[in-house]
Amino acid sequence: MIDSQDNDLVKAVTGLEGGCVACGSTCGVVSGGSLGIALNHESEIAANGVSAEKKVLTQVGEYVDWFGKTYGSSFCRGRTRTDFYSIWGQLKYFLTIYRLSGCFWHIRGSMRYLYQTNQKPVASPNNFATDKAGKPFHCARAVLEGICENTGIGNKRLENLSFVYDGGVGLSGGVCGALVGAITGINLLLGLSVRDMFYWKIIKGFSVGHVNLLVDRPFGTREPFNAGKQVVKKFKEIAGSFECQAITEKKFSGWDDFQAFIKGASQCRKLIDFAVEEASGIIRQYQ
Repeated sequence: MIDSQDNDLVKAVTGLEGGCVACGSTCGVVSGGSLGIALNHESEIAANGVSAEKKVLTQVGEYVDWFGKTYGSSFCRGRTRTDFYSIWGQLKYFLTIYRLSGCFWHIRGSMRYLYQTNQKPVASPNNFATDKAGKPFHCARAVLEGICENTGIGNKRLENLSFVYDGGVGLSGGVCGALVGAITGINLLLGLSVRDMFYWKIIKGFSVGHVNLLVDRPFGTREPFNAGKQVVKKFKEIAGSFECQAITEKKFSGWDDFQAFIKGASQCRKLIDFAVEEASGIIRQYQ
């Protein structure tokens, strides 16, 4: 879809596999594809600011909606009916061919959709706009910026494009942007550099990671699934859910609705602070 590669971005989003560290929330094909939409329009976002971001967020929402209608759900747990935090769940997924092959089929279909629908510009040149309520606030970006300030680990490109995770990925109510920010921030340091790895090492990395979802004493050092598991479990205990709609008890109608809500949402700000501190603490352990 784009003419350039950014291995750090790919490394960061490996943690979103299985619905964000395999917790079953928004499918990694959806969350990864959403970032791909923003990447495809990166120059327009840089040139046109908020006006382009709004239209990209709309495109992301349309993609999430298409995915859910086409494949039955935009959530990993809804598509695969798998609990990756149980031995039986993992056995069903990896030994039942249709579940695993279905994921590859959905990746193929999503790439075709994204290629066909994201070639047109989202905003006219020199049409820079600002939000009427002032500088917009983005959950994942706030977490990523906080992590970078605390640890020095960051990626400005990821920060700038992470607005696609607002309102649970394109305002769809899925995985919380604060949780996405924490996991992608950790994976900037610990994630799998899949473009630099041989295929068998990728398989080994994901296999060890899935085993570490099941055990208390992890295998390997600097293992991203074990690190991410700690965050998602604590996040669920504090927030009660992984999903934005369940946490906020609100379905956002658009950019302005989300911005009006988030700027006064004390619960969301507390979750953002938690995500920053939790992710920063984990990163410091491995620096």
